[in-house]
This record gives sequence, structure tokens and C-alpha cells, in this order.
Amino acid sequence: MDITHLPSRDHPVVHHVSPADTFNWLKLGWRDLKKAPADAVFYGAVFVIMGYLLVFYFKDAPEVVITLAALFLLAGPFLAIGLYDIARQLEIFKGTRVNLVHSMLAWRANIPSFTLYAALLAVLVFGWFRVSLLMFALFYDTSAPTLALLVSEAWSPEHLAFLIAYFGAGLIFAVVVFSVSVIAIPMMLDKEIDTISAMAISVQAVHKNLMTMVCWAAIIVLLTAIGFATYFVGLMVLIPLIGLSTWHAYRSIITYER
Repeated sequence: MDITHLPSRDHPVVHHVSPADTFNWLKLGWRDLKKAPADAVFYGAVFVIMGYLLVFYFKDAPEVVITLAALFLLAGPFLAIGLYDIARQLEIFKGTRVNLVHSMLAWRANIPSFTLYAALLAVLVFGWFRVSLLMFALFYDTSAPTLALLVSEAWSPEHLAFLIAYFGAGLIFAVVVFSVSVIAIPMMLDKEIDTISAMAISVQAVHKNLMTMVCWAAIIVLLTAIGFATYFVGLMVLIPLIGLSTWHAYRSIITYER
């Protein structure tokens, strides 16, 4: 099955969308999930397994668990390429068929752009990893509190300052990654476009639809938090829903003209 890119001479146009459109994206994502449940849930299952492995291997290092959980959110758009491809296949073939293997290899459609994006993301991820561990070192001279203690005493004065500083720093990284990736990654999958151009258009789209994209980011964080709160089980459905819906966000915001 061959799915070609849009011609490179097509010019992307950024449209204004309202916050109410986010619910339509979720509706369309849910529709796609019902059309290809096994393929979509496959990706959700991968995220669930990753979550359990994370807790199992780093259960005695809460600072690593929290840091990697945040990295999960930062790298999520890139890891969801396969889900974007599933939504694209459903769109192209009118929901009649989906090739899971094709979605797993979708990144090959634009190797140079995805490679450079992965390199840039790795730099940001490494930066967050170092900043995160530095936060723990600054606030806890001896040893970090357990994860259970941080959760149970989150609002105590002893831990509140740390949480404000930690999530404040994390928010900066999250805003940067979200802004340069939310539209860029679906676009690089859909069109032969270089990484920097795609990232610039993504930032433009976020700027033009600031309130809408803030709402969309909040929905993503909320759904992911629900997935974490269900001991990762909820991620099996929620991650595919977010990925498929994000493709429709891209389609809603970006059109092309000659």
C-alpha cells in the first residue's frame, strides 16, 4: 500500500479555529478508534507496557520516575506518528482498511525531516532530564522523598516549593515542545516538508489559535493524567484517542493551496 505525500508546491494555509472545535477533534478521533480498534489499541498497549516498565525498573528512584513521566509527555507527539498514519489511512481509504505495519514504518515517508526533528527533540529531552534532576538535588540535599510521599503531601509547605519550581520549569519545556510539534509532526508525515519549516508553521498555528491550542493542550494533559491515575490501563484507549484526534486538529487548522 503506497500513500504518497502532497506535492511540495502546495502552500500551507493556517486557519483560525475555536476552542469548541477541540470537542469535534475528539469526536472524530473516537470515530477513527471505533473503525480501527485493534490497530489503535496496539499503540495504546505499547504505552501501557512502557509505563509498567518505568515503574518496575525505577521504583526506588522517584526522581527518575517523575522525570521520565514528564519526558513521556514531551516525546508523546513524536511517538504517536503511527497513530497519525492510522488516521491518515482511514481518511484516504474512507475507513475501509488499515495497515498496521505501514503505520509502524510511517516515519520512513520523510526520513530527513523526522531524523532532524528526533535529534532536536533529543536535545530538549536531555535538557529537561538534567534540569529535572537538578531540581531534586537543589531541594533535597540527602535523598529524594518517595513518590507516594510526594503525592500524599503535595500541598505541604515542605514539598510545595519544590513542586512549583519543578512543574514551572517543566511547563516551559512543555510549551516549547508542544508549539513546535503539534502541527509539525502530522505535517511532516503528510507532506514533503523540512523540519524547520514544519516547526515554524506549527508555532504560527499555535500563535494564531492560542486559546484553542491551550484548551487542546489541557485536554491532552487531563486525559494523560487520567491514564496515569488508572495505573496506566486507561492509556490503552486514551493515547490512541489523543493521537487520532490530533490528526484531525492538524486537518482542521492546515489546508493547502497551489
